[in-house]
Amino acid sequence: MQDHDTVARPGAVPPAAAPPGAGPGEDVAAPSAGDRSREAPIAEIISEFSQTFAAARVRWVRYAEEVHPELRGGSLMVLQTVLRRGPVTATGLSQVLGMDKAMVSRHIAKLRELGLVDTEPAPEDRRVILLTVSATAEEVLGRIRERWAHSYHERFANWSVEELEQLREGLHRFNASSEAPPLVDGPATRCARGHGGGLPGGAADSSERGRERV
Repeated sequence: MQDHDTVARPGAVPPAAAPPGAGPGEDVAAPSAGDRSREAPIAEIISEFSQTFAAARVRWVRYAEEVHPELRGGSLMVLQTVLRRGPVTATGLSQVLGMDKAMVSRHIAKLRELGLVDTEPAPEDRRVILLTVSATAEEVLGRIRERWAHSYHERFANWSVEELEQLREGLHRFNASSEAPPLVDGPATRCARGHGGGLPGGAADSSERGRERV
């Protein structure tokens, strides 16, 4: 057992922090000068994202109240995704949003209670429920989207087309690098492939056999 007062050699990594494949007592190469030069800009990017997310949360809360006084930001996010992806299954939503399906189901239940989401059985498997936004929700969300787009146009007014394209490409590359959670196959997921979500390329796992519920 390592003595708590022992100071590790420079460049050595404690066993708990060693990457896979590094045996006990093996050193891991210290970060290169190039890696260290990336630390400051990455830290600044994280800070900028934090400010963006904080502002987005405030906007989501405000927009949610405009859709319905009882609506919350998380439910609005689900509603927006149903609008973009619908008809979509709850499984498809959980995969797209990276959200636990039980939480998605709670949001959907609230949206149905408020008359913002409609449901119907999937033609290919009537055990699976497809979700679409109601006419009322579509009208309200349309007005909010117009205001949201207008606010972004104002903020980007002094940006060149090249700067906008650079930002778009950078964000797309960053978002594409995120790892998707492991998915399981089943009636809901198979329907989700054709309705806003699901497994890519036919990966399968027969562990899910239950019915899609919302």
